[in-house]
Amino acid sequence: MRYAIIADIHANLAAFTAVLDDIERRGGVEEIWCLGDVVGYGPDPHQCLELLRQHKHICVAGNHDWAAIGKIDTSEFNPDAADACRWTAKQLSPEDVEYLGSLPLVIARGDFSLVHG
Repeated sequence: MRYAIIADIHANLAAFTAVLDDIERRGGVEEIWCLGDVVGYGPDPHQCLELLRQHKHICVAGNHDWAAIGKIDTSEFNPDAADACRWTAKQLSPEDVEYLGSLPLVIARGDFSLVHG
């Protein structure tokens, strides 16, 4: 089985698309393992979430994922990160919010534990 491990997309659709294209050029994978922070900072949170959901994947929550939906407090974030989370929250669809809220902090797969860290 071949897996692609990705993390910290941070709503950068151009970079995420380039990574997915590279995965395909290398022969594809059975499943994408995402280590969180799909959203935050970048301009395309909804589009990145939609694109991820189009692929067979598993994903754990990152701090920006949960902060964008109010599941964690941003008072310890730097001001730019907190602003980005507030902006991101306004860009998300109800389906995006539900998806991000459903992400676990840890996923165990065989000998592997997936976490954001």
